[in-house]
Amino acid sequence: MSQVRQSFNRAASSYESVGTLQHQVASALTALISQNLPATQRGLMLDAGSGTGYCLADLQNRYNHAHFIAVDFAERMLQTIPNHSGTFRISADLQTLPFAAEMINTYLSSLAWQWCDPARASQEASRVLEPKGAFFLATLTQGTFRELAQCLLACGLNPDEHLLHCLPADQIQAAIENTGLEVLDVSATSITTWHADFKALRHSIRGVGANHLPAQSAPAMNRQSRTQLIEAYEALRTPNGLPLSYEVLMIHARKP
Repeated sequence: MSQVRQSFNRAASSYESVGTLQHQVASALTALISQNLPATQRGLMLDAGSGTGYCLADLQNRYNHAHFIAVDFAERMLQTIPNHSGTFRISADLQTLPFAAEMINTYLSSLAWQWCDPARASQEASRVLEPKGAFFLATLTQGTFRELAQCLLACGLNPDEHLLHCLPADQIQAAIENTGLEVLDVSATSITTWHADFKALRHSIRGVGANHLPAQSAPAMNRQSRTQLIEAYEALRTPNGLPLSYEVLMIHARKP
């Protein structure tokens, strides 16, 4: 995971400029939270995998009586959160949270779990949540980058060697339920981003640190294969540009 951390640290300075997807998903997650938690909510709210703090501003404006903790394993991401935000920032792994049991009132995570083992991440979420504590998750699932996977296959390349592996939605939900958390709501959304050319598309992936595989290094792609890949992707062009799709799972759960 140290290589993934380095990748996100390098991406911190450009994260905001390429963060359209992150903003869109974070806004949907905070809207879900607002629909289910009253503005009078108190206690500790943990933003697990906070990145540059997409969710925090919205939540702090609504929940004036709560206290916020931002956790991310990339220190430079945490450093981009404004100092005036009143958020306690901790660099840590979501799979080994540095908190005592049952001290968190609300756990939320937006587009971070795809880098984790969902069994370990959900176990930690369940452990730190107090009884009746709320859980909100948005993460990527199987089918993300499907256009890129399709083009890699067309060029005789193995997508598993070049793309982040995202788990099926039901496997993630099962991991959460196995910890004893009660799942209250599940939704799945497909989001497509559009790019002027292949370079811009790749930049959008690299810019958020998602170019680095968590388990292995991607094999080098020679010039011929890269040219073939770009040509295959150009065949998918529409008036909006080149498509890149993400499958987003959102789950609202509660600790009994």
